[in-house]
This record gives sequence, structure tokens and C-alpha cells, in this order.
Amino acid sequence: MDRTPCERGSVIILSAEDDAEDTIRPRLEAAGADLDRCYIVDAVREPNKDGAVERSFNLAVDIERLGGLARKIGDVALIDIDPITAYLGGVDSHKNADVRGLLAPLAGMAAEREAAIVCVSHLNKSGGNEAMLRVMGSLGFVAAARSAYLIARDPDDEARRLFLPMKNNLAEDKGGLAFRVRGRDLGRGIVTSCVEWDAEPVTMTADEAIAPVAVEEDRSGLEDAQEFLAGLLADGPLPSKQIRADADGAGHAWATIRRAQKALGIQAIKEGGRLGNSKQQWMWRMPESQKALKIPEDAHPKSLSAFCNLEHLLQPSGGDSEPVEVEI
Repeated sequence: MDRTPCERGSVIILSAEDDAEDTIRPRLEAAGADLDRCYIVDAVREPNKDGAVERSFNLAVDIERLGGLARKIGDVALIDIDPITAYLGGVDSHKNADVRGLLAPLAGMAAEREAAIVCVSHLNKSGGNEAMLRVMGSLGFVAAARSAYLIARDPDDEARRLFLPMKNNLAEDKGGLAFRVRGRDLGRGIVTSCVEWDAEPVTMTADEAIAPVAVEEDRSGLEDAQEFLAGLLADGPLPSKQIRADADGAGHAWATIRRAQKALGIQAIKEGGRLGNSKQQWMWRMPESQKALKIPEDAHPKSLSAFCNLEHLLQPSGGDSEPVEVEI
């Protein structure tokens, strides 16, 4: 890193977890961001017979809209999606092939616009010391990325956070960085936080950083495996071979999956092969009493604004935040 300043560019933010007015904008201000280049998209507005209906942004069907918005802004250098699991639509985050199929158009749009895509995810509670296997959902999220980084608490300093490479296909890994979260008073009765980076690099690896956490997790790997199976089987039975492949992709040990199967009362039934030409296979079926278990990160954002033929983008600027209309 030669510390050469990069060219200024605009950023598009999709955030399902933080409010634009009381959280995102103050943090941008505290970081010294150019607020005129920051666009926050909360939702999609689609016309219907009654006028329009608002819904959550969906990566499966709205990539063309997102690309069109980036073209209209013109200088978009970054698109931030936090968390990625909130914008999957009906795609199962644990199915490797489905995740890769969803992310391919997003990568293509980013290449066309010469923009970086930053997708935020969370760690699962399966335990283990391999950082890449701790990313929630399918391993396809990490596989599709050109680089992946872990943010973890410094085991030797509770106030310090580590920013460590898990994977880098673009450059040589030369260690990580560290930062602290500091309070910042912006005046006007607004108090927020900002990141203060340490000057020295960090030599600890991502795997080493999560090793102590793996022992201290509040939830066991069994509980996380139960969530995984409940989400996988929510839409109906699946072949055990597919479940095993998806479990491997999500970093779950098969022995733990079998324990979770027993704990949830999941039935294994051999189907096919009698009346038709298909071979018999073991199918796993979730009992009715255990259906609809959801992971909080997969919930859609509750607050909605517009993003459609007239795309209303909450753009932080001077004074009170107001929607900015961008026609497409």
C-alpha cells in the first residue's frame, strides 16, 4: 500500500440493519464523507393497479435496476450491501449453487461499472478454527468474492478490533490491520461513533483470531446446525445427498448435522424407484411442529422508501435528510 489517494467516487448503500437518519448519516459525517456522493436505497417501488407497492430490494430480480441507478449517478465506486442475507429474495443462503447463481450477475454489473461491491455477513456459531467456514450460509459467498476479511475482537484487548484477510485473489496477503471504535460528538445533539485505525500492521491470522472465540460461543454448533436444517427444509423435503453437500458448503460437520436431525425430529424416508424409473433415495422431511424457524439476518428490512421508475434515494446532504428522485 503506497498511500496514494484514490479518485473520489459515489457510494450506494443498502442497509437492512441501520437507520439512515440516526445511524448511517451521522457515521458518514464523523468519517468525513462527502455526503453529496452518498446514496441510500431502502426499497423498491413497483407500479400496480392501485398506484404503486413498496417491497424489499431483491438481488435475484433487481440487479438491472441497481445497475441502471449506478449508470445515472455516473461515478459510483462502491456498492455496500449490509447484510447480504437480507437481500436474497427467495434464494436459500445455504445452497451453494443458488448463491453462486445469484452473485454472478452482481459481479458482472460491478465489472461493467468498474465499481467495488462490499457484502457484509455474520459468523455462524458452528465453532471450529477455520475462518472461511465460519461465514454464515453457503461457502459460495466467500468463493464468489475476490477478497474476504474477518473483523474480530482482539483476544488480548477487548476495546480493539482486528481486520484480517481470510482470502485474497487480487494481491499478496501482508497481514491485517487493527482499529478502535471511538465516540464522536457532531454537535446539534448528535453523538455517533467513528473508526480510528492503528498505525502498526497485525500479524495474527484470521484463523488464530477466532480460535478462542470458538470455545466461548454462547450457542453450540448443534444449535447452529438446527437453524441450518430448519432453513434448508422450510420449503419441503430434500434428498439427504443434497443436504450433505450444502452442509459441507456451509462448514457443518456431518456428525453434527445428524445430531441436529435427531433433535429436530426430522424424518428420513426412502422414496422413488417403485412405480417410476427413478432410483430410490433418502429424503429428509421437517415435521410440521418445527417449520418456519428463521435466522434473524434473513429478515427483510422493516422501513421502506422508494426505488423504481422514480427511484427515491435518501441522500445525506446539508440540513435535514430528504429523498432525492432519480428517473430511470
